[in-house]
Amino acid sequence: DLWGGSFARSDEAAMLKLLLCVGAFSLCLLLAWLLTRKYRLRKDFYYNLSLFNERLYNEVSYTREPLPSFIEKQPFGGDFKKILTERSANGFRPGDCAIPYLKEDERKFLDDYLSMIGKSDAASQKNYLASRRAEVEARRQASEEAYKKHFSLYIKLGVLAGLVLVILIV
Repeated sequence: DLWGGSFARSDEAAMLKLLLCVGAFSLCLLLAWLLTRKYRLRKDFYYNLSLFNERLYNEVSYTREPLPSFIEKQPFGGDFKKILTERSANGFRPGDCAIPYLKEDERKFLDDYLSMIGKSDAASQKNYLASRRAEVEARRQASEEAYKKHFSLYIKLGVLAGLVLVILIV
């Protein structure tokens, strides 16, 4: 029964290598996906900001519902919803937009944008929101392009790193 025992040990070693390869490859893909988190959050943030700008513009133009009830009814999400409720609670006074994945100029833009919300009559608000529409849309598109570019890059690097580890293990 000498042969049966050595085959069993080699099957166990092969199975262990296979599990190690699958685990290493999966870990590399997971790390690559986690590296794209900052870009995904930025993309979602600017999507919500753009949506807010458009909906508030329409709100000011037509129904003129009070700002707090408008904010409560809208399905914004993520960090944008959090910063919007914080600013709404303190009357949209200027403050620090402590969102780690935004650059300094983006934080300043957001602070300026939010500090102007609800500060004037409907006609002035409508003009302000219309004037910011192009810039908000440009920032949204830029964040989407950056996400697509970096997501593809990091996933490809994760796959390559996983393949290198698999080759080294085997």
